[in-house]
Amino acid sequence: MGSTEWFLLGLVILVPLVIAVAVTLWSLEQVRYRPKRARPLRQLKTTEPPASSDPTPPAGSA
Repeated sequence: MGSTEWFLLGLVILVPLVIAVAVTLWSLEQVRYRPKRARPLRQLKTTEPPASSDPTPPAGSA
């Protein structure tokens, strides 16, 4: 491969990588500066009782 092909290959790899890093940093900055009261409330996980209180597996499952 010639030097032009190596340059184009590097460009094809580096340009999307630079764009991805820039977008990631920008989105993290947006989250950091957004006021906490504007964030949606996080719902607590509810503990549900197991479907069956019998610890033995159903017949034929082994």
